[in-house]
This record gives sequence, C-alpha cells and structure tokens, in this order.
Amino acid sequence: MEWSNALATGVEEIDEQHKSLFQWFGELESAAADQRMMTAAYSITRLHHYTRTHFSAEESFMERAGYPHLAAHKSEHDAFRKRLTKLQTEAMVRDVSEDAVALLKEWLVQHISVADMDYVPYVSKLADTRSEAGASQS
Repeated sequence: MEWSNALATGVEEIDEQHKSLFQWFGELESAAADQRMMTAAYSITRLHHYTRTHFSAEESFMERAGYPHLAAHKSEHDAFRKRLTKLQTEAMVRDVSEDAVALLKEWLVQHISVADMDYVPYVSKLADTRSEAGASQS
C-alpha cells in the first residue's frame, strides 16, 4: 500500500505529512518482511514520534477551524498511538509481524479516507484564508 492521490485532503501541509507517514510505514513493512528486528523497532519508534507531530498539527488545524468532531477524531488518534506503543514494546523482544503492520496501515488508510476527509471542508477554509493572507502581503 502506497500513498495515492485518492488520499489527498487538499491541505498541502497535511498531505505532505501523510506522505511521510506512508514512507515510514514502507520502511517498517520492509523490516518486518525481512525480520530485521532492530530496524523494525527503530522504524516503529520513528513512526511513533512522527505521528505525535502529525496528529498534533492536524488537531491544531481542526481546533482553529472549529471542527465539531474534534474530540472523536482525537480519540481515534489516541487509540492509534496506543497500538503503536504496544507494537513498539513488542518489537523490543521479537520480530514484528507483517500482519500487525498491515493492520496499522489499513487503519491509516481508512482513517485518512473517512475521518480526515470529514474535516477537510472546515480545515480547507482555514488553509485558504492563510494562503490569501500570504498573497496579500506579497
């Protein structure tokens, strides 16, 4: 599974971060397939840190845009982080299962294509306003 334009939100900063998440997942998938335990553990750690940054940025956008389902969206993010933390702990003592990685990646695709697309109308207005403000200052 790779990034595709079907997952684009139209919010450049978010789309770039989503592309990076797919890159980290690609590294993790490769490490899991090759049973490279240390590389997988490192990839999970990087992915875990990056999701923290990404989810924070995404939640900030939603908050500023007045997205009405922010609490539910944050709950989804929290659940994903917990799953990553569990996988990170497991990776310290055994090979990461390709199935576990696939389930996490499926969650990500589903989350972007449904939950993230739900906030796009709110956040894109905010992003448009930021673009217009930058253009008027030029």
